[in-house]
Amino acid sequence: MADNTRHTGRHSRLRRAQKDWVKGNRERVQRIDADGEIVAGGQERMRPKAIAIDGTRNVDELPRGQVIEVESGRHDVLLEEGGRVIACRVKRGASTENDESTLVVVGDFVRVQPLEGERGLIHHVEERRTHLGRNAAGQIGMEHVLAANVDLLICVVAADRPDFRRTIIDRYIVAALLGGMTPLIVLNKIDTVDGELEELLREEMDVYSAIGYGIFCTSAVTGDGVEELLCAIQDHSSVLIGQSGVGKSSLTNVIRGREERRTAEVREKDRRGTHTTISSAMLAVPGGGYLVDTPGLREFGIWDLEAEELDGYFVEFLDHLQSCRFKPCTHSHEPDCAVRAAVDAGCIDEGRYASYLAIFDSLKGVRRR
Repeated sequence: MADNTRHTGRHSRLRRAQKDWVKGNRERVQRIDADGEIVAGGQERMRPKAIAIDGTRNVDELPRGQVIEVESGRHDVLLEEGGRVIACRVKRGASTENDESTLVVVGDFVRVQPLEGERGLIHHVEERRTHLGRNAAGQIGMEHVLAANVDLLICVVAADRPDFRRTIIDRYIVAALLGGMTPLIVLNKIDTVDGELEELLREEMDVYSAIGYGIFCTSAVTGDGVEELLCAIQDHSSVLIGQSGVGKSSLTNVIRGREERRTAEVREKDRRGTHTTISSAMLAVPGGGYLVDTPGLREFGIWDLEAEELDGYFVEFLDHLQSCRFKPCTHSHEPDCAVRAAVDAGCIDEGRYASYLAIFDSLKGVRRR
């Protein structure tokens, strides 16, 4: 057991030692051996295996396609040549270019072996251009990927939730930046509030528009804000993320103009939803583009981020980091911290800073291996 944990925590120290610390341009270290040496990353160690197909062909000669829906071990793949969809399962021993993560997810580009009856076998998963991932529950050293190869991460929260808080939005934003996506923020069910409460919620959202993130206040019931959101996501591939009951499936149905994704009523007691969406699906957006609807999440743990790296993913901190007395600085207790001074001066929102501290504390307790 000691051999597996003796180097825990070295990742960020080695990254900082390799080069001048540049936020947002991290050199990922996949593994460190017993002597503290860097071992080649996953993309170098997991190149396609030469899997023999019918004794003659290799994996790179197989048809290429994209996974458009995943449910209960079935992966629907849209083939590039011919445009037909076949239901696939994953071949035992399939190769991947994505180490330490979910093997196949919606949005993945794969190589498949077609079989009779519109069925097939997935033999290989290509490297993901972008991805949405989180800590896999109960699996140390494994990333749970929800979607791959998407441009936009649409973070959905509900105006009618009594436990509405911005920390979950900030977690989604960090995950989007880590995965190479652009975050958009949707305050859904805006029709359920009015007066002073609506004004307060819109002010909360203005904090994000002030630092450059797109904000949309929407209602699947009245249609408010839906057209603006549709214009923003056209010609892009996007993924919806949010807790159960925030209205992701209802919003998807309105955007697509059809009742396709199953919905359910939320509990009156706490306005929480049930897990009605059990599959992840890539759906066409009117006018161009794709939208991925994912099952609701109870918790969202950030994957592959050391606590000391977090400040680089709060964009309003970036102008102040080099002015801190200590480097690195946690911005929690150190003297002459430029970030805390900016908070006191009103240049950084107090709520965003509180989110940073909460996420920082949660990352300190994460054990990767």
